[in-house]
Amino acid sequence: MTKTALVTGANKGIGFEIAKHLLQAGYHVLVGARDQERGEVAVNTLKAFGHAELLLIDVANLQSIDQAVNHIKQNYTDLSLLVNNAGIPGDMHKLGWEFDVEELVATHQVDFIGPFALSKGLLPLLIANKGIIQNISIPIEPLSFFNAFAYQTAKAPLNVMTKSWGMSFEKENIPVEIFAVMPGAVSTDLNGNMTGDFVKTTAQAAEIIVAYILDDQNHNGQVINYDGTLSVYQ
Repeated sequence: MTKTALVTGANKGIGFEIAKHLLQAGYHVLVGARDQERGEVAVNTLKAFGHAELLLIDVANLQSIDQAVNHIKQNYTDLSLLVNNAGIPGDMHKLGWEFDVEELVATHQVDFIGPFALSKGLLPLLIANKGIIQNISIPIEPLSFFNAFAYQTAKAPLNVMTKSWGMSFEKENIPVEIFAVMPGAVSTDLNGNMTGDFVKTTAQAAEIIVAYILDDQNHNGQVINYDGTLSVYQ
């Protein structure tokens, strides 16, 4: 039986590779992208791996999210997987107090408010199909080698949402699983395609991420590090 998944920010980077892995696993994938031209280019490539379709969605725009949710409810009632991948880091080199409020609002809108609104909108379908919400996240504890104020403060509520919703799903016997995966350092255009022994490719990151979807284990409420350990504080 074909299952349908939505992956946001899937026209490039980690999201593109997640979509590819899901297609290879037999999913019908809605490739979420905010730009139609770039989205179509990605879908044309992904069609070599399975049934891929473009879904225009800008997670920074609540109206766009509502339109996408309504479109899915009308056309893809078998949706059983939402991967909240789209995100922006903000300026990872600024000191915390150097940010304008508008910069923080923009980052929080994409990294938390958008995923929250999309998850909330699609929740009835995911309940009906006993589905999964997977959030792509990062460690939010500031460290000497990773102290990205806008990025971490925007992803922190996403991690809280993961744990809070997971706890509520279990308590209320709601048949949906929500969890987050932190793939670690990955070379993408968000970080200037950084390199190093500790840096993964987008394909390597996607393999780690999708493995948790396909392993038939219950990860509800978990925030999972790239090495499989569970995050306690993040």
